[in-house]
Amino acid sequence: MMNELAISINSRAMVKALTAIFVASFTAGLAMGAAMPMVSMSMEIRGMSAANIGYVVAAAPLGLIFASPIIGTLVNRLGLLSTMLLGGVIIAISLAIMPSIFGVVPWIICRFIAGFGIASLWILSETWVNALATDKNRGRIIAGFMITMAAGFGLGPILITIIGVESWLPFYMAAGILIISLIPLYLARDVAPELPPSEGWSFGKAIHAAPLLMVIALFAGVTDATQMSFIPVYAVREGFDSNVALYMLTAIVSGTLLVQIPVGMYADKFGRNGLLATFLVLTIVFGGMIPFVLHHEILIWPVLAIWGGVAFGLYTLCIILLGDRFDAASLAGANAALVAMYEGGSIIGPVAVGHAMDNFGPNGLPVVLVLSGIPVAIYYVIRRITKR
Repeated sequence: MMNELAISINSRAMVKALTAIFVASFTAGLAMGAAMPMVSMSMEIRGMSAANIGYVVAAAPLGLIFASPIIGTLVNRLGLLSTMLLGGVIIAISLAIMPSIFGVVPWIICRFIAGFGIASLWILSETWVNALATDKNRGRIIAGFMITMAAGFGLGPILITIIGVESWLPFYMAAGILIISLIPLYLARDVAPELPPSEGWSFGKAIHAAPLLMVIALFAGVTDATQMSFIPVYAVREGFDSNVALYMLTAIVSGTLLVQIPVGMYADKFGRNGLLATFLVLTIVFGGMIPFVLHHEILIWPVLAIWGGVAFGLYTLCIILLGDRFDAASLAGANAALVAMYEGGSIIGPVAVGHAMDNFGPNGLPVVLVLSGIPVAIYYVIRRITKR
């Protein structure tokens, strides 16, 4: 009887924790899904070059990378929940002050500071969810987490199409939504996990333990950040109006939403590595198809949805595999290393694509993405062969 009661209490605590983190991830995803195209489109309509847009977009992941090594220290001193709340407040403040300091350099500084907040909220959300999961249900739980976050990201651009980017209202709206996202986390403070003290996992150790995951996360960052920030710009330069351009982004994010459930179920039942290889190949292939279907009024939408789904699915599978390989004491540090690699790609991708589009035209975007994926596929084959 006592064992049944303990199981019931633990089950209720897990449901409460998952509910809080899922609601928070949806709301935070809504704010950040609006913020990424909002920043790039606001600069585009005000005459900024694609290269300058790339620099501003890259500033947030750069800040995240600088912040990642200290996340473990902050958790040790403040606790997981307090560190997450602090991160959300930092992002909200940075968004709220951007309209009053418009310019390339001030916005780079603002987005860099926001990267510190994003590091806390993002890394520790994934760490919290992974800590709740087991090897038997990790795929489904992480897929559920990714669904809620992707749903928020998908609705974010829709909000921008409704409000528009001609005024500064979307910035204040995104900041307010982000503050709201912290409320469910605070209400679940009694079930927030107490992680073992960080063991000081360095990026080098984590990369040495799982190099293939880190390289694939890097490529996923290149693709995902480019999709979120430059697909609207790419579409506008190919002759579409801004609303249609943002709907294209919504199609990409909708694909990330639809793919998560089958990814989680398949990963739990049949294994992760084969699915990882399949998604890697499909990300390269569908990225290369974009110029050929862009002006086809029917084909473009499923191609964008599939491309978004398999590209973000790469990151989902990396998180699932990370939870399989690292214990609770080293999970936060390893997660920080993986996110840092992903965000490294988020810096490289927009900057490279911005310069490619300025120098070679809009189709510099798919060319950069395909050329960046081919070496990763080759490395995957080499790793699998040498591992055998």
